[in-house]
Amino acid sequence: MREAAKHFIGKHDFSAFVNASRNDRVPNPVKTIFRFDVIEMGALLQLEVEGSGFLYRQVRNMVALLLQIGKEAIPPDIVPNILATRDRRELAKYALSAPPHGLCLVAVNYNEEHLRLPAGCPTASFGRRHSISKCKLPFY
Repeated sequence: MREAAKHFIGKHDFSAFVNASRNDRVPNPVKTIFRFDVIEMGALLQLEVEGSGFLYRQVRNMVALLLQIGKEAIPPDIVPNILATRDRRELAKYALSAPPHGLCLVAVNYNEEHLRLPAGCPTASFGRRHSISKCKLPFY
């Protein structure tokens, strides 16, 4: 699993790891994985992934593939082949999506530059102003 996880590290098009129902909403499927660690904790495994961003169910799909590799159902070098296809149907030949149980978002770190307001933008927002012309709730 560790050997296979190393194939995810770097800048890749992760189209093969996004669920098809959300694929049309992703403007840029190219993401960078900085770290993907497989840590043994007794009889349990902990997988830690750090990246520039993630697609819809990308991590669940990567974990599902690693679990199949860990069961020795498929070889670790299948990862670059699946990445190269950029096709979710190719991943589906080897692994279904992992269930969300046990998956946990630990932290979100933003680049300070992305958090700065554009020049000329007001420093405070008072929200949208709107009025309701008809109340749809009955009055008693």
